[in-house]
Order: sequence, then C-alpha cells, then structure tokens
Amino acid sequence: MKQELNSSIRINIEAKLKLEAIQSITNRRQTALLDRAVELLHYEVLSQQMAEDLADLSSNPTALASYNALSTVFDKASGDGLGKE
Repeated sequence: MKQELNSSIRINIEAKLKLEAIQSITNRRQTALLDRAVELLHYEVLSQQMAEDLADLSSNPTALASYNALSTVFDKASGDGLGKE
C-alpha cells in the first residue's frame, strides 16, 4: 500500500493572506492552490532557462549553425511518410 507523504512549509503572513483570499474566491483547497502555483513557477523557470539557452546559442555562430543543421535533419525526418496516407 502506497502511503501519501505530508509536508509542512512556512510562508510569510502576506502570502498566507493572499492564499486565503484566493481560496475564498475559488473554493479550492490551499494545498491545491499551492500545487498549481508551484507548477506555474516551474514552467516559468523552464521558460527562462530556454530563453537564456537560446540567447547563448544565438551568440555563438558555430553552435547556432550546428543547431540549425540538426533541426533541419529532424524536420525532414518528421516527414518520413508516417503522416496522412
């Protein structure tokens, strides 16, 4: 039998008040709201990392050319006849 893990976190009072206000508006559990907030922050961090990586790649012409060549290979491979017939 799989046991659910419980954990505790501390947040500042301003964040707690905002969380309570959102809870009263949405009628969702605070844990569900925090789960969603963490998920959105996770995607924000990933997007920022991707933007930084693209900026780094764009500043290196050799690496950018290699990336573009590889992308072309994958683009061509995606049209390998497995689509509509």
